[in-house]
This record gives sequence, structure tokens and C-alpha cells, in this order.
Amino acid sequence: MLTGVQGLAVRGTRSRSRTAVHVDTDDLRLTRWGCALARYEDEGWLLTLPAGDDTGPQLVARELRFAPSGRDVPEEAADLLTALTRGARLRPVLRARIEEVTSTVAQRSAGAAAQVRDSRVVAFAGRRIAGRFHDVEVITRSKDTGARVVEALDRLLHGLGAEQSDGAPLLRRALAAAAVEPDVVVHRATKHGSARDAIQRAIAASVLRLLMHDAAVRVGTDPEGVHQARVATRRLRSDLRTFAPLLDEAWTRSVRDDLHRLADLLGAVRDAEVMRARLAAATARLPGSERRAARRPLASLTADRNRARATLLREMRSETYTRLLDELVDAAAHPRTSDAAAGRASTLLPSLAQKPWRRLQARVRDLGPEPADSELHEVRILAKRARYAAEAVAPVSRSAVARFARAVAAVQDELGEHHDAVVAEAWLRESASRGSDAMVMGELIGAERAAAAAARAAWPALWADAVEARPKGWA
Repeated sequence: MLTGVQGLAVRGTRSRSRTAVHVDTDDLRLTRWGCALARYEDEGWLLTLPAGDDTGPQLVARELRFAPSGRDVPEEAADLLTALTRGARLRPVLRARIEEVTSTVAQRSAGAAAQVRDSRVVAFAGRRIAGRFHDVEVITRSKDTGARVVEALDRLLHGLGAEQSDGAPLLRRALAAAAVEPDVVVHRATKHGSARDAIQRAIAASVLRLLMHDAAVRVGTDPEGVHQARVATRRLRSDLRTFAPLLDEAWTRSVRDDLHRLADLLGAVRDAEVMRARLAAATARLPGSERRAARRPLASLTADRNRARATLLREMRSETYTRLLDELVDAAAHPRTSDAAAGRASTLLPSLAQKPWRRLQARVRDLGPEPADSELHEVRILAKRARYAAEAVAPVSRSAVARFARAVAAVQDELGEHHDAVVAEAWLRESASRGSDAMVMGELIGAERAAAAAARAAWPALWADAVEARPKGWA
């Protein structure tokens, strides 16, 4: 196939035959998410995770390999799939025979620039042939040097009748599951739709964020995973509070209580990670000898984070957590709304989102000329609620509401910096009292005090911007 392409030469070819057994739940939950778990004979297991969603990528490797472990699904792989399977049994659903030819292709005037993987696949469901596929994948190490090779191969393949693949896993194509949606779908909300539709969209968006970052929390290599999962729980709780007049009261209270526990566990890990990163950055600016003296408090923070993470993972591997995920997935499709939620979203929801803003305004008006740190922290919490409420109704409101939400977010962020600095200073003082180097602790304390003072000075201007951005009309 690759011979005779002008300007290209095949520098080497290797062939191999492979057999893969794909596993999934009875209702193909993995496949519907664009995920795949397969056991390759003599090679081990390959887990392909979803590419990500609107909240960002998975923050873990797209493909993860596990050593051969017989026919049983590796525990580590099953753990990473918890958010998608939620306890449903994984079983073999498809066997594939793969004849694969990999060729190294280069420009005649240059070195190797690309690999072409030509795979012919026959998929079996039981003894029945479920599908036949011919896939050609072009792999380049460098976007720049491989561009001409890819362009030439693209012309060749299209000339032979090839079509661009949508990237769907083999199992999805073989079992015709492409038309089946995953468990959680975020539908578009419009001003002309019902309040129920808008509420469903808001809940589904946060549930999706939580599910998509569950694996990253478990792997633990990227702190952003915990951050995104925590944001998901906080937004869910905020949205349930905002939309409470249109929701079943008992159901709302129960879900918010369960989310509160999970948010606290995620928060303990996240707070320790933020504190450690903050102090590590400050320590890096110290002279070498003083940096060495700061290792002890940093090690203490790492230990705190590891203990909090162990507690979080125990919860995430419990039946309680699995039941919560099931309930959230159900809520994303069927929120417990009242009959009144059938009314128009642009009529019912904006007024609900204005309540957190009015509470925030009242609290700021009550502040004295030199508010206490605890008072500013309270303002920050209220600003976060006002922001989340505005963002929840922005899709069915005037465009000014989204701009207003961004202005309130700036207030929240600045007061968040103030709170982090205040907490860091308190922690450093306690660490100094336990015997850490007094001079080093003094320098770090001074840096945090300066950061808190800068944030305290900056937030009033951002507050004025938020007041100015307040929409004259929300609907």
C-alpha cells in the first residue's frame, strides 16, 4: 500500500498477530463513554480512558497498561473505572483477532518521520462475527517534521477510499453502541426551554465533571484532579441551594448532605496540596541554607496531605460513594423538580440567582473600615455562592449575567488569596512553636503577611467592578 508514494520511502516493516478480549458491563457503560478495557494475550491489559470533556482532560494518561494478571480484571484498572461502572460487573463481551503491520515511513531526503500502523480486525461476539475493520493510523513524533509525510499519506489513503475515523473504540463500533449516549449528557439550555431543562443541565455538568476527574483523584499525580472534583461537589451543592424552591425538599437535603461529606474529604486533600505548593514556592526563593531548614515543615505538610488522601480514597472505595455516584447520575437525567419547574427558565430562574447576590451585598455593606480576616473569609464564601448561582442561570439569561459572574469570580479569587495567606501564616506560626527554625519561619511568615495585606488592599476595587457589572435586568 505504501510503495510508490512520491517523495516517500518505507524504511522498515514489522508484522504481528494479536488476540484481544474486551470487557465491559452488561449495558456497555465503558463503551458508551468512549472507554475500553482489553486483555491482550501474552501482553497484559490495556485501559483506554475517555479523552476528557468541557471541564478539561482526564489529567491521567489516556492509555494505561497493566501486567498480565490472568483472566481477572486488574484491581487497579477496576478502581480507576469506578465512576463509570459504579459497581456493575465487568465481563468479556467481545474477542478480536488483529493482524497488524507497522511501517516506518520517511521523506526520501530526510530521516524517519512517521509510523503507519495498518490493522485488519475481525471482532467476534461469541461465535458470531460482530464486525470487520481495516484501520490505518499514522503516528508522528514531531508535528513539524512529520507534516509532509502525513499530508502525502492522507492523499494516498483518501485516494484508496479511506474515511476519517471518529476515534470510536473497536468495541463501540462492533456492538453498534455508537448511537447510545453515556450515562450523563449535558444538553444545551435555552431561554425558551423549561426551568427543569436548565436545572438538569446545571446538575449534569457538575456530575460529569466529578465522573471525569474521579480517575485523576485516584492516581494522585496531578493536584488538579482533586481540585476539579471538589469544584464539582461545591457547584452541585450550590446549584441545589439556588434551585431549592423548584426541587423536592427532602431529596435536595439528602443529596446535599452526602455531597458535603465528600466535599470535606476532597477539601482536606486540596487544602494540604495548596498549602504545600504555596510554601514550597516561597521556600524556593530563600537562600540555600535556609531552604534546607524549611524541609522539615514541608515534610510535615506532605504527611498531612498523604493522611488526608488515604482517608479520601477509603471513602471513594466504599459502597457509600458508589451509591452517591449512582444517585448523582440519576439526578443528572431525572432531577426531582416540582411541577412549577415546567415553567419557562428565563422567567423563573434569574430571580433565584439574584438572592445570593443580595446576601453578598448586604454582608459587604455591614463590614467596618477594617474587617477581620474571618469576615473577609465569609464574604469570599458568599461571593462564591453568588458566582455559581449567576453561572448556573447564565445560559438562560442576558449575556450581561455571564460577564457579571466573571467579575464576582475575581472578587472570590482575590479573597481566596487572602484566606490562603492568612491560613499559611497561622500554620507557620504553629510550626515555629514546635521547634522549626525561627529565622526561616519568620521570613516565610513575613511573606504570607505581605501577601494577605496585598489581597486585602486589592479586593475593594474588584468589588466595585462587580457592583458596576451587575445586570440591570437578568431575564
